[in-house]
Amino acid sequence: MKSKSEDMVEKKTFSMTERLPPIQSMVHAGSFHILVVYCGDLLLRLFGDHFRAFKPLGIVPCRFNINCLCYDPEVKMLLSGILGGVVTWVIEQSGKGLQIANMFSMPGDEVVQDIVLNGPNGSLLALCETVVRVLEHQGQGQLGEAKKFLSSSGSSITCCFTCIDQGFLYAGNKSGEIQVWNLTRSHPLHSFKAHSSLVVCIHSRPEAHTLLTAGREGTIKEWNLTSGNLLRQLELGEELYDLQFIDDTTFFCQTTHSFSLRRLPFFYTLFNVCGSTPQQVRRICCGENWFRILCTTEDGLLRFVSPLTGELLILTWPFSILDNAVDWAYDSGKEELFVATGGSEVLVFDTTRCPCPAKYLLGTSPDSHDFVQCLAYGHFHLGRGLEGLIFSGHQSGMIRVLSQHSCARVEKLVHFGAVLALSTMSGGILASRENTLLCSYGMDDYIHLSEAVLSEIRVQLRPLASILSSCHLKHLILLPKSVGAITDTSCLRLWKFHDFLSSVSQESSKFIETLPLHQCAITSFDVCLPLSLFVTGGIDGSVRIWDFHGRLIAMLDSSLHFGPLCFANDRGDLLVTFNQSLYLVSCLKLLPSSVLSRLSFMTMTDEVLEAPKPFIPGFFFSFETMFVPKYIYHVRRKQELVDLKTLVNKRAIAFDHSVPHVIEEDKNGGPVLLRTTTHDTLEKTGTDGTEMKKPHHTHYVAPPQLQLTYWDGLNPYQILRCYFGHGRKWLLAPDCYIPNSVIRARLWPEGCPIYLQCNLHSPMRELEWEKSEPFFFWHGRGRAVSDLGEFAQEEDESLIKSRIIRDINEGLLADAANRSWLGRKMSEMNEIAVSSLIETILGVMIHAVPLKYQCCIGALGQIFASYQVSPPLRSETAHRLLDDTTNSNPLIRELAWEGLKRLGMITHLFALPLAQGLMDKDQRVRSKALSLMADTGIHTKTSLLNLIQKEETYRDMQQEMVGEESLDLLLGMRPSDLQILHTQVEQRLNENLTLAKGDKKPDFSLDVSRISEQIYPPTQHLSFSEEYEFKPSKGPKWSRGGGRKQSMYRVIGSKPRGLQEAG
Repeated sequence: MKSKSEDMVEKKTFSMTERLPPIQSMVHAGSFHILVVYCGDLLLRLFGDHFRAFKPLGIVPCRFNINCLCYDPEVKMLLSGILGGVVTWVIEQSGKGLQIANMFSMPGDEVVQDIVLNGPNGSLLALCETVVRVLEHQGQGQLGEAKKFLSSSGSSITCCFTCIDQGFLYAGNKSGEIQVWNLTRSHPLHSFKAHSSLVVCIHSRPEAHTLLTAGREGTIKEWNLTSGNLLRQLELGEELYDLQFIDDTTFFCQTTHSFSLRRLPFFYTLFNVCGSTPQQVRRICCGENWFRILCTTEDGLLRFVSPLTGELLILTWPFSILDNAVDWAYDSGKEELFVATGGSEVLVFDTTRCPCPAKYLLGTSPDSHDFVQCLAYGHFHLGRGLEGLIFSGHQSGMIRVLSQHSCARVEKLVHFGAVLALSTMSGGILASRENTLLCSYGMDDYIHLSEAVLSEIRVQLRPLASILSSCHLKHLILLPKSVGAITDTSCLRLWKFHDFLSSVSQESSKFIETLPLHQCAITSFDVCLPLSLFVTGGIDGSVRIWDFHGRLIAMLDSSLHFGPLCFANDRGDLLVTFNQSLYLVSCLKLLPSSVLSRLSFMTMTDEVLEAPKPFIPGFFFSFETMFVPKYIYHVRRKQELVDLKTLVNKRAIAFDHSVPHVIEEDKNGGPVLLRTTTHDTLEKTGTDGTEMKKPHHTHYVAPPQLQLTYWDGLNPYQILRCYFGHGRKWLLAPDCYIPNSVIRARLWPEGCPIYLQCNLHSPMRELEWEKSEPFFFWHGRGRAVSDLGEFAQEEDESLIKSRIIRDINEGLLADAANRSWLGRKMSEMNEIAVSSLIETILGVMIHAVPLKYQCCIGALGQIFASYQVSPPLRSETAHRLLDDTTNSNPLIRELAWEGLKRLGMITHLFALPLAQGLMDKDQRVRSKALSLMADTGIHTKTSLLNLIQKEETYRDMQQEMVGEESLDLLLGMRPSDLQILHTQVEQRLNENLTLAKGDKKPDFSLDVSRISEQIYPPTQHLSFSEEYEFKPSKGPKWSRGGGRKQSMYRVIGSKPRGLQEAG
């Protein structure tokens, strides 16, 4: 018996006066202080509990075999599971008798193996072989079924657990699998193999974001609920028969030969689920009593988290350039996040929006090989609007100030070798001279202390002191009245200001050093100045709290391996990382009473509570290329706009509830979670007591950029330079930001080409737990990409293709809304499947009757609206439809024009091919072409003629792409063809674009191959200029009736005069 008042367990033995057969099921009815026992002999025995000395109270016969017993304290009734139903019993007040109240029958005579109380909304869960049924009380002992959860494994369910906070139902079965359902919709979400034998118990821990499972083989395991990784396990050494939780932290284990009570550590609470392994955690000052937690993760995301609530405030967009990021600094005044990208450039993010867009790129050094090694922000008050400065430390030993103020852009050679660490005083601590100090450490093992001062002309870095360290340093931090560092021997070393500033020989300044703090390398370090404490995290996952005299104050005693850490506030609450999440360790559980007593006498102002910014991705995040202006600093401190840099944008953010994940395309075009390798530990130090990591690299290399020949010679920067005042000085915003909308409006006045759009489509994706996509739940990091590709290819290519052929032949295309293969989301069909599907439909269209052709057009319209179709297939589809505008069947010609509109291919320049539709021999086709002509902006014959004879029309056709082919190649047009088309429009059309009276319709087929044979003798061939070449399509090929048309204008332009007059 466990004492409620004291943390102890007392064992008592009670002798039984009655010899019992082996007990098969037993339950405690606490309200009546009785135990109900079933021994397999069709008798229910009633005994008093320990308050009644386990005395026998009565025997109740039952006419059925009982599999399980359960007592519901809410309705004070006993429930028994039998073959084919659940029986409810009323317990007499004396506890000496039972009466059957009702019997709820199960369909199919299912065996009720267990009854669990923790169902949703106070309901019961009946485990019936492979089904979990939710039962609700309906009064007077009656039960009714609310919903059911079906198992797909075929193995009998042995246990289950309902997690209301997460909205999931977990169940284990005899084969050792764990299955997960959505409570609201009863949809199966996931299943995974947890144990080698049957699952005895499941317990979810929302406060730790973990799942605890126990198997009959004697193993207890704890799983990460985000990634599905196994965090830790306990081997009991013998078979486990039962495990139940007494409270949130204590549970008992019943094995073959023992019974034990165990406790889970509960000194931490879940703060924020990152979804990826944290690399650094820092507390950032953003203003007076305003702080944020900056967390960087392996997937390249930088996020700000509220130190009060743990909510996600802001996060950056996952550009691949961040894979090699080495350090970060935040300018709270301008709300800009500076990221050193691993070279000499620094990428600046705008943190006023979520997700943060890239604002501009800084070339910090004239030497492109002078890499930025570290960054730091100083919250300085120098006057003249200089409220804060960003410092960069370089490989050359140079320290530079990155500022939009020319007077502040200074550089100074400080170290002989790379600058490894920069540190400034945390903002808001002091308003004295110490708040303008900059401390640096370099490869030369020198620590330099400098002061930033504003002279009459510019900012200067005035040297104050230099200290030669006798050993290598791992971490550097500037403290009030001292400089602190963690050495490579894991000791804390302090240099006092009054020692080295007053010393004649500063290189031999005195210092204070502690004993080694860890027996391994220290990877994390942070200070809590109000309490004069600092925390260290070892590479072995240990965490220890110290005072500045090197005395151990507290340590985390746990088998968990903790990662980066920092203090959450000035009270000493600690943020630790593991399980891809942030956890908060309260100072009340962490610090000793002596420190808490001192803390109780301190007056601390409440911090500002910040509301999260809504996640609203901008329109331009959907493009594969993002343009950012690049500025460089010249030797004379001038800042110049020199280029427009392109950022590869082939990743997106997908949310699993509130947890962001970075997704990108695999080799098959399907979305997968970004996976990163574990990187080496630090060789360089950070600026705020955190250890900088080497640049880490992802498993996936960014897919090669689309090579487009027509881009040769196109310089977006030069175009924009002419656009902004024809070479005159640009009118730029004070923060140097040029919106992507301005850039693209000039480059593509009629809209961005489709090939620039990212295949991940929507910049914000919601991870739907109802779908079993490969990156959901545990799949994301447990399965290799090759496995996912094989599965997707096997399922999508063969099954879908055969299904579509069958569906088309059976006429099922008529109801496109009911076709499951068109109702899927993009994330459920990879590019290969979509391509195969389009190929199949285009193949069917070659010899399709009008009704089937109409269905194919409808299907293509839905596919193009729902999926990102590859450029080669867009070109092939356009060729198929343009070919069919000359089909001998007028219904096919009309549908082909409609198809071009449905697929979004009708642009302003498509008025040229539509002009041929206006001269078609069939009235319905001419009417369709006339209605579509209005979509191009052409309403009269005059405006059409003006478009044809404009000098830039043909150049625009060369630049307008349909898939991978330009419009002039797609139509097979040469400049001379425009003049021929001009003549035909002028002669055959009225001003309102209708066909002129007396214009006879040609009495021959519009099939180009036939016309070519009629017009030219067999020995005569169409000639093409040598400089004009047809660009072969790179897309999938299939046989076309009559072959591909060389040009829909070549024949018209070469007709004999007689045919022109007759037609």
